[in-house]
Amino acid sequence: MTQVHAIGSLNLDYVYKVPHFLRPGETLEAAHRAVHWGGKGLNQTVAMLRSGLSVRHCGAVGPDGTPLRDFLVSEGADVSHLAVREMEATGHTFIQVTPDGENAILYYPGTNHAVTDELAREFLATAREGDFLVLQNEVNGTARLIGEGKRRGLRVVFNPSPFSPELRSLELSDLYALVLNETEAAEWTGAELAPEAAAKALSDKGVAVVILTLGAKGLVWRTRGGASGSVPAFKVEAVDTTGAGDTLAGYAVGALAEFAQSASTKDLEEGLRTAAAAAALSVTKEGAVPSIPKRADVERFLTEHSA
Repeated sequence: MTQVHAIGSLNLDYVYKVPHFLRPGETLEAAHRAVHWGGKGLNQTVAMLRSGLSVRHCGAVGPDGTPLRDFLVSEGADVSHLAVREMEATGHTFIQVTPDGENAILYYPGTNHAVTDELAREFLATAREGDFLVLQNEVNGTARLIGEGKRRGLRVVFNPSPFSPELRSLELSDLYALVLNETEAAEWTGAELAPEAAAKALSDKGVAVVILTLGAKGLVWRTRGGASGSVPAFKVEAVDTTGAGDTLAGYAVGALAEFAQSASTKDLEEGLRTAAAAAALSVTKEGAVPSIPKRADVERFLTEHSA
């Protein structure tokens, strides 16, 4: 079985229903509060686990975040390198939601920016050449982690979200795969290119596989060898799109693992169709983590939607 090593964020999201956004100097009573578990790292690790992959997760939480660690254990993750920083707060957001559905978000990275060099080295010490390392841009030291993965012969899969200007200086040939959306692609290429052209521009920089997601229009992919293709989105009744991109990214790692073994672009495209189906299923339920489907449900959905 493909071994995946994930270094990623874990968040607590505090969501408040308010009559309007808080104004300077104002004290406002919220009508409702909910606490959700999130973070791109958590979401993608759960998606990979539910797709059937074996995942080790490295990161950090504060004492308030130990339920996140326990949840990952219940999902089957190895969390032996998920540190608890006793004197720090877990990464979290305060989200105001108005009656018309608008939101305002205050994000505090907290322990997501406490991934030390020592923790990362210890975590990757047992990784074997050819294993997968999955990263997003919500933890500190992204460039360092990519370089360390490349040095150890790992296949680095990077989701550059949230995009930050320093990412433009990354050596893209260090990446096995880049999973990104149109906005992130435009930031990287410096131009609003057609999806196929953007994927080509990024693969020409040395990435083995580029997967460019297009929301309701599906995705396009391209390999360093010049093969390319597209996968349409499945038509479903959307309830909540939160976490759909992370669901697709997590399931896409399974497609990349198949491609790494077989070098068959047919396997890659079939795996990405499975990822698109998982994303479609996820938007039919509310929430991020609760909406991520298990592999059996995705396969049932694919059977029902076979051409």
